[in-house]
Amino acid sequence: MIPAVLCVALLIGCKNAESPQEATITVEQRRASIDAAMEYLDAGRFTEALAIMNVLVTKDPRGAETQESFGLVLLACATDARQNGDNQEAKKYQRRALEAYKDACETATNPGLLQLSTAQLAHMQDDEQTALHFYKLAHNSNSQDARAAFFIAQIKMLNKNWKEAKTWIDESIQRDSIEPHALLSSALIEAELGNTDLAIPLAKKGCAIQPNDSNLRFIQARVLRISGQPTHAIDILSALPADLQASDIVRNEKKMCEEALQAKAP
Repeated sequence: MIPAVLCVALLIGCKNAESPQEATITVEQRRASIDAAMEYLDAGRFTEALAIMNVLVTKDPRGAETQESFGLVLLACATDARQNGDNQEAKKYQRRALEAYKDACETATNPGLLQLSTAQLAHMQDDEQTALHFYKLAHNSNSQDARAAFFIAQIKMLNKNWKEAKTWIDESIQRDSIEPHALLSSALIEAELGNTDLAIPLAKKGCAIQPNDSNLRFIQARVLRISGQPTHAIDILSALPADLQASDIVRNEKKMCEEALQAKAP
């Protein structure tokens, strides 16, 4: 392992030897610095890892590998800050990590997976516009990957934009036709659009793939309630694990089912 001080000295030495216009580092220097930072991370020495990467970024600001590694170190620092009860500091590290990932995407040769990671990091920070931007880039970069379209559909669902949600979940299922969470999302979207003849079979198909997944069964119950089958929905909700039945979301769903039954009563 190269000590942090040595890595910093190497980089500063290079910086002092060159003009700002000519400043550069070798592949070996970049790799040595990143490896050292990762070893410090593995040892839980976040300050040293961050010190190395801060210097490396000033020397190699356009390096995709540098920026991605910088993002990883910042995320590790965010996790450490959160575990120590400093949520504000954790959020600062997360925001800096997002900027590092965005910079890495600009110069990476094949940024597809990096774009997806950037989108997910923005999604976690409730930066919806940035998340959508990078999810779309990731979707276009890899014609086989269904995940970006799935996450775009989730954003549209949360905003109750059902038509756009349908467009994106259809894109996701076209790439992966047996992903159960995508199938249940599609079922819920179809139910919200009033297409119950499509919604109910889709929900059944998704649950058949992972019959023991309680979250999928919950979504199936919601699909059934929206589709006019509250009794069947209550049966499914009542069979969920006790801890899930005690949650607010399941209790509220049961309440809506009961209200639907009362509305149908003569």
